[in-house]
Amino acid sequence: MTVPQAGHMVPVRVHFDELDPWGILHHSRYALLVDRALFTFWSERGADVDPDKSAFKEAIGVVRDLSISYLTPISGVCDPVVHVWVERVGRSSVVYGFRVLSPDRTVVHAEGRRVDVNVDPGTLASAPLGDAAREVLMALQTPSTQG
Repeated sequence: MTVPQAGHMVPVRVHFDELDPWGILHHSRYALLVDRALFTFWSERGADVDPDKSAFKEAIGVVRDLSISYLTPISGVCDPVVHVWVERVGRSSVVYGFRVLSPDRTVVHAEGRRVDVNVDPGTLASAPLGDAAREVLMALQTPSTQG
């Protein structure tokens, strides 16, 4: 995977109940770490699950596709960092790239790609991304900011 200088670093938390019997983060939880990172990123920019409070009233992103390569297991409760960036923005979709890194950012635990589609809050049909959302997405294509 080619890692861009773009994106944002978001600290996340691995909790005890996410570990398997051997103390390793369960594979299904990596997707949750990426969700937490993206939710944090968007929340810090005014997104809210309540459309009345959200700065992006026309935006509800749903996952269309997700692929993850697991490279080095995460063991124990810890605070990894998710590096997330935008690879492509379409009419109604966005392709994110991501890496799950150790807290000191020296180990890549997992990497992958996620495609989100914007849907209309009322109909749940695919809908074009608004200008405000596009502006935020462009921030993930600029040189990496530290979280």
